[in-house]
Amino acid sequence: MSVAEVAGEARRLAFPVDLGWRNVVFSVRTALAAIVALAIAFWFELSDPQWATLTVYLLAQPTVGAAVAKGAWRTVGTVFGGLTGLVLVAWFSQAAELLVAATVLVVGASFYAGARLRNYASYGTLLAGYTALLVSYEGSSDPLNAWSIAADRVLEILIGIACVTAASTIVMPRYAGDALRAALSRTFTSLATYAATAFRLATPPAAFAAMRRRMIAEVVSFDALRSYAVFEAPEMRVDAWALRRTVREFLVVLSVARGLYVRLDDFREAGSQMVLERIRPTLDAAAGRLERIAADPSSWSDRRRLRRHLLDQRLALRDAERKIEDMAGSVPVNALANGLLILRRSGDVLHELSMVVVAESASLRRAPSAPTGQPVRPRPDPGDRKEALLIALRAMTALSLLSAFWLATAWNMGFTAVSGGSIMLFFAVNQDNPQAGARAFLIWSAVGILVAYAVMIFVFPYLEGYGSLALVLMLVLIPAGLMAGTPSRAWAGIALGGFTISQIGTANVFVPNELALVNSAAALLLGMVGCLAVLTVFPVTSRVRRGQSWARTIGVHLPTVARGHAMPRQAADRIVSMLASLLPRLALDRQSDDDFLTGTLGAASAALELGRLRDAAADPAMPMEAARTLERFLDRFAGSLERLALGRDRQSAIAEAEAIVADARAAFAGLTLAPGTPATRAVLRAAASLRFIADRFIRDRAYLERSFAGN
Repeated sequence: MSVAEVAGEARRLAFPVDLGWRNVVFSVRTALAAIVALAIAFWFELSDPQWATLTVYLLAQPTVGAAVAKGAWRTVGTVFGGLTGLVLVAWFSQAAELLVAATVLVVGASFYAGARLRNYASYGTLLAGYTALLVSYEGSSDPLNAWSIAADRVLEILIGIACVTAASTIVMPRYAGDALRAALSRTFTSLATYAATAFRLATPPAAFAAMRRRMIAEVVSFDALRSYAVFEAPEMRVDAWALRRTVREFLVVLSVARGLYVRLDDFREAGSQMVLERIRPTLDAAAGRLERIAADPSSWSDRRRLRRHLLDQRLALRDAERKIEDMAGSVPVNALANGLLILRRSGDVLHELSMVVVAESASLRRAPSAPTGQPVRPRPDPGDRKEALLIALRAMTALSLLSAFWLATAWNMGFTAVSGGSIMLFFAVNQDNPQAGARAFLIWSAVGILVAYAVMIFVFPYLEGYGSLALVLMLVLIPAGLMAGTPSRAWAGIALGGFTISQIGTANVFVPNELALVNSAAALLLGMVGCLAVLTVFPVTSRVRRGQSWARTIGVHLPTVARGHAMPRQAADRIVSMLASLLPRLALDRQSDDDFLTGTLGAASAALELGRLRDAAADPAMPMEAARTLERFLDRFAGSLERLALGRDRQSAIAEAEAIVADARAAFAGLTLAPGTPATRAVLRAAASLRFIADRFIRDRAYLERSFAGN
């Protein structure tokens, strides 16, 4: 890491808020949207104008696509939830227990659906349940005016949605499509640097692992940006699958480069030094080319030239493969196989980087009417349904407890406690560890309430007119917006800005009421703490889905490829697709999560190598005895993987599979090879694939030994 990078990292740690000009624009734009929303709510004389401003901060997003996507789904959820709440009031307003039960069921259904969906579709579904809760509980207190209560609440939220969307679109807009292109270029450049590091073997293992974690975080960020960029342009909606394909290509590059780094670091067979001396210049040349690509800002803009450079380097690797094959007879087969495997995997890295370029060209430049390929979609995951059901049950439990407390105590602020607690439940959807984000939101909500109290008591009495009020609010909201625009502080900034302005007492007629603010704050925080406690004692994680992914990978995808019943690339795509859906849930500082990530990516690569072995067995150049060895190996290995997936005696199944691979490798090592013949090339390439599969029992043993469905 350079001195500048170290200094930059130190600044980020000392003051972890983005003060770049884009974030300043975002902060000012969001504050203006909140103030305009408040003014419109005042003009309509709505009952709770602060809901309009709170909505602005809950929707605040740095790009147009994100704001439009989130706003569109929130609009649908709000309107549908408001109507549902009115139905509940009409049916059960005279029976409090039935109203609570029906509302809890509606919220549970929304959380179940939200957990099955992703991104802003999930958010809109959750908002439908939350709005139904607000309207039904508030409306039940005054059934005759329930329509008015619902209309006010929905209109306040719609005003906030309209203002933040208009501000994002009009005031120095930043389009998600542009951000996506920039992120794609940046991620590609980072991946090229990462691959060059793997080729050169000049980075300590700990630093390389840290680089890999940063790259994974960057890929996750790109995937999130991709998910809402499709709201901006028809061609992006048409090619959404091609963009998802880019994410999978990124993951494959990460996997292959990591495996290559480990392989070069542990190349110790007899004769390995001779092989390394032969392949090192080629690898150094490839690393140098990747470093030049990463250092040249214009390289991404000329994608045809970029692909040509990558192709030239792949051709150089193939020349090196032929030179390794010519060493047959003078160097042991295992050393030659490992050298070939290193060159082949290096070529795979360059190929996948080329595929990123191809996917970018296809997804961002194809006309909307152009046909698209059919995506490879994973089959429905029973674990996904089970997890969603548990998330719904947890939400229903928390809401039932808060509602029962309200009914039992008849507390006039009980509704505030329920609504505050329900907000915390949003952190528990599609998150394995919701406590961290929920705690930060709770703390900064409390800070926002304290700021609101100070402003209401010490500043508001001296204000005259809406202009002075707007100025004060700007001074309060801009710091919150800077935090909201910083990814690591986003929820803290949303809580600070949202709850400062919602608790500050911005009613149509200002009447300072310290006791009301204290009671409201106590209820809000009590509800949040109660829901946080439920989240802690009732954890719901993606372990079942990971277990399903593991079992399907080991027991279905790899065996079907080994038996020739599935295309290797299709199986690998399915494996990586299952991983991509779980990627945001992984905490890579946890060993089991890192094992799952690396093992799944290794299994996807193993599917390709098994396919190569099937092709090798059918190659006319392959000696007959070697072909028979491969046929027996593939059939026996498929059976051992199926037994491993059953999990009855995992250690024995792993030992059996490992022995099957060792037997096949020993048979190939004993063959007599003549340099430069087609038979020698076929044998060495098959031996390289066998070597890769054998390495999985060392590199990814932790992945093989656990099903990931339990702790």
